[in-house]
Amino acid sequence: MESEVAFYSEGERVAGTLCLPDRIRDKAPAVALLHGYSSFRDDLRGFVELAALLADHGIASLRFDFRGCGSSGEPGRFHPHDEWIEDARAALSYLEGRPEVDAGRLGLAGISVGGGVTVGAAALDPRVRCAVALCPVADGGWWLEHLWTGLGGRPAWEKFLDRLAADRRRRAREGASAKVPMEEILAFGPEGLAAWRKMREEFPRFASGAYLSSPDSLLSFQPRHLVHRIAPRPLRIIHSLADASVPFHHAAELYGRAGEIKDLVVIRDSPHCFWTGDDNRRVQELTLEWLERYL
Repeated sequence: MESEVAFYSEGERVAGTLCLPDRIRDKAPAVALLHGYSSFRDDLRGFVELAALLADHGIASLRFDFRGCGSSGEPGRFHPHDEWIEDARAALSYLEGRPEVDAGRLGLAGISVGGGVTVGAAALDPRVRCAVALCPVADGGWWLEHLWTGLGGRPAWEKFLDRLAADRRRRAREGASAKVPMEEILAFGPEGLAAWRKMREEFPRFASGAYLSSPDSLLSFQPRHLVHRIAPRPLRIIHSLADASVPFHHAAELYGRAGEIKDLVVIRDSPHCFWTGDDNRRVQELTLEWLERYL
């Protein structure tokens, strides 16, 4: 059973979809589902399917658009370093206040940058009983550097950093950041750009552009420095060796720094977005299995 809901994060309205089990004997455990960078709550239908699977097993879920994405906040302003972590914590507060939800059994599950936010929010918020990070970004600077050096080598990366620095000075002087197309932020090669444009045709709620303050926020986004604070609460990380967008070493870094209880599931040949590959259902079931075990 799904319903459109809204809650507030630092005074700004956040749009979401609450999915409840059809039958709740007492109160249900619940999990907030966190999408990726420039994406939105239905994220290639992956979180829609996961929400239905969770509901079938008695777990409520709230998937929502981070500020700057979908129907939340100012379009193109996505700041994972601070605002998105606060959005995730506000989602927990919303779930905590729902009469159908057991406030003592809350979890997080997120993908890509949302996987990194899962780590950061779980580390900072003791209400998170367990977490699942799917192909998580461990360090936003590492991720951007990988994309830009892969496209144009070290000179392209240094030129991009210079552009972010210039925009930082502009914000200090004028109070406003420049908005640019997404391909000027995520450094798509010809193949990736074609896939991106095709995806946006199918899912127009993906962001077409962003303020340069958004990748600047990513430079400070470093959940690898927070992950140890999740322990002893359980963390599962799922990542693909074939991930061309967020290399596997992000997962290895998080796993190595995490305390017990932790688990790393290695997928051999999935694309970065699990929802578009053959392991889609397996990843959803692995997420369900962890949440059922520890929520």
